[in-house]
Amino acid sequence: MAQGEAAYKAEDYEAAAIQFHKIASGEIPGDVPRSQFWLGKSLYKLGFFSASLSVFDEIVQAGAQHPFHKLTLPWLASLSRELPEGAEVLQKVGTYKPTDLESEEFDEVRDELYYLLGRFYYQKGDLAQGIALLDQVPKTSDYYIPAKFFLGVAYTRDWKGEPAVESFKEVLRRSIALREAAEGERKKAKKKKVKVKGKGRRGRKSKTSIELTFEDEMRQYEHLAALGLANIFYMVGKFDTAIKYLDKVPLDSAYFLDAIHWAAWAEFRMVEVDEEKANQHYQRTLGYVHTLNAPFFEDYLYPDALKLKAVTYYFNCRYDSAKRTVDEFNRRYPQTMEDLKGILEKAPEDFQLYDLALKIRQEDSGLDPFVEQVALKALQDKQLGKYFAYVEELEREMEMFEDMSGNFKSAGVGERVTEDLDLALSQAREATGAEARTRITGMINEIKSLKIEMIKVQFEILEKRKQQKELEAYPPKPEKPHIDSEHEIYKYNGEYWQDELGYYRYEVTSICKE
Repeated sequence: MAQGEAAYKAEDYEAAAIQFHKIASGEIPGDVPRSQFWLGKSLYKLGFFSASLSVFDEIVQAGAQHPFHKLTLPWLASLSRELPEGAEVLQKVGTYKPTDLESEEFDEVRDELYYLLGRFYYQKGDLAQGIALLDQVPKTSDYYIPAKFFLGVAYTRDWKGEPAVESFKEVLRRSIALREAAEGERKKAKKKKVKVKGKGRRGRKSKTSIELTFEDEMRQYEHLAALGLANIFYMVGKFDTAIKYLDKVPLDSAYFLDAIHWAAWAEFRMVEVDEEKANQHYQRTLGYVHTLNAPFFEDYLYPDALKLKAVTYYFNCRYDSAKRTVDEFNRRYPQTMEDLKGILEKAPEDFQLYDLALKIRQEDSGLDPFVEQVALKALQDKQLGKYFAYVEELEREMEMFEDMSGNFKSAGVGERVTEDLDLALSQAREATGAEARTRITGMINEIKSLKIEMIKVQFEILEKRKQQKELEAYPPKPEKPHIDSEHEIYKYNGEYWQDELGYYRYEVTSICKE
């Protein structure tokens, strides 16, 4: 044990891990609990984060009677920064009690532990306990903005609108302040011609496809908070306020198209509370749908946008246009739904679906291009991305193992790392495939539901078309959009420009008699 600890302190983590494993496995006599703890630390230092988690999990499973149970918690916090959420470190943190965090050993990581344990209770459905923990993360912490975001989500789920709004607004305020401060530092550094090392991500350097810099991660929370605010105001019928927050999600955000999609519905619902300006709201609704169909994105990957388009034409008595939109849905989506079912039938086992889903995400599945894009839309779920990231991390560790010394690979610890990684990788692929199945099934059910709704819309259109006799000879001109000093009006000539996305207004006039 002394030899192992000496090697650890000398940063010879290979030798340390070999020695600690001999004791932990019973190969030689010694302090087994202590060697377990030091083995977990050594594997962490070597970069075998998944194998390290496996060792620390044994201590977690042993419970409070294990002499190093409490000291394992800060290492779980460290692993939560290194491993994607698919590794389920949060579930292991959740085995600790909130009162455990008050111990002085956790002074340096208590803020992070409040955040992690708060998120665990939130996911578990214990919103009161989750809120109580998340609310204790101080403003000075790197975890303050994420904690405030999840506070907003927890309050929303608990139907507490005012604190939810305040939490989301605080995310916006703090994120903007951080960005302005970082920009100020960059300007100072440029002026002095000195490189200033920016604050890094709360964890290791980029090793998987979804990791972000600290600054980018906080900005992503800013965009999510804007969506959270929009959702709250939409639910209470304040559609104009919802649109105001959706406008805060920029084109370069991963959530831009979601914001455009929501804004289309909010504009459509605005007619309910602002009937006098119905024409302007219908123009904006169709303009947002036009953006979703831009060639920068794939055609109508939000299938209910076609329903929204058809219904907008319907309310303007443009029954032929509405019918053409329904026909477009029927040309695309019922067959696509069957093709998506075929994907699931083609891969009945979850590990098989993982392989196919990976090809779809790489756009190399050999499927019909439109079907592939619809499936890709379902598989681009952010939570699912964390499962794929965990598989990537395990594959990285397996590659790293091949570069280890012969002594390490042939020792007992090498065998353990190999077994842990093989098991974890197999389970991770299965879990990822299962999650992918859930997402594709969700898309199938969404199209199935929309198909039923479109049949109803089609029936209403046909009935109204029979009643509609002569159209008004001269329907009123569409209202001109009101613009401010920062905008100008350009007539659309068939070309799309990125800086125009989200600002289109589709001219439509009502030809209804009433």
